[in-house]
Amino acid sequence: MASRLRQKLDFGLLYLLYGLARPLPLPWLRAFGRGLGSFVWHFVGYRRTVVLDNLNHAFGQEKSPAEIKELGRSFYRNLGMTLMEFLAFPGISGQDLLEMVEFEGEEYLQELKDLGRGGLFVSGHFGNWELFAARVSSQDVPVSFIVKAQSNAAVDRVQNEIRLRAGIGIIRAGAGIKQMVRVLRNKELVGMLADQDAGKDGIFIDFLGRPASVFRGPAYFAWKLDIPMLPAFIFRRPDGNHVGRFLPLVHPDPNWTEEEAVANLTRIHVKSLEAAIREAPDQYLWTHRRWKTKPPEDGN
Repeated sequence: MASRLRQKLDFGLLYLLYGLARPLPLPWLRAFGRGLGSFVWHFVGYRRTVVLDNLNHAFGQEKSPAEIKELGRSFYRNLGMTLMEFLAFPGISGQDLLEMVEFEGEEYLQELKDLGRGGLFVSGHFGNWELFAARVSSQDVPVSFIVKAQSNAAVDRVQNEIRLRAGIGIIRAGAGIKQMVRVLRNKELVGMLADQDAGKDGIFIDFLGRPASVFRGPAYFAWKLDIPMLPAFIFRRPDGNHVGRFLPLVHPDPNWTEEEAVANLTRIHVKSLEAAIREAPDQYLWTHRRWKTKPPEDGN
């Protein structure tokens, strides 16, 4: 009963914010998001302990406790703006997208288009990744993201409706390789946010000073299907708008074994994300227990 009530409350809150987001001008929308993030940081404390613990482990040796706390506060403000921008997607026009997101390194996206066989758009829970996908899709490069179903079915439905209306395709996690291949055969991109804890079946890569379990999927599919990975990340600028940065294509070496490919390609995209986080640490999703799974030698 408590769980069902919580789900109804979560959906009600999301739908209220959804209703508020659509008519607001963009500057007001972001201001509301910043305020919402500050409110959660100061008064709700949602996963604040997890956020501060993650920030301390990542930056505790180079930043003071006051700086870590300020990073945490800034993270919640950024998260609030990102949420409100996402909820406003149905009212954002193609021209709005062009103005909100500038591209950097677009030649790498063009290089991928010229190959004419699709690829893997590999990013992380960094910046407004949903907005980035919508902006890429608006450039005649459709992106279908692999998404996990939310435990709250009503919230899951609203999120996916917003994505679809923004031009972002959806591949359900666990749907199998066949759906991915169909998307790639259409010369589209398969988007993967490859930065969540992968459990004991993941490959362990050093990430911000600690070994983290990383999903093998992006590297494995790039190797198995012989398609390039396009690492890409979106950064919020001081004026509130964004820069979507594409990095050079990463091609699997045909001489690699499966294990070599998984290790080498995974290390490349993990280190790309780490560099983005070090550049703008308050724009990463620190609420996730990223280092929950320990390497075998560390025990449980």
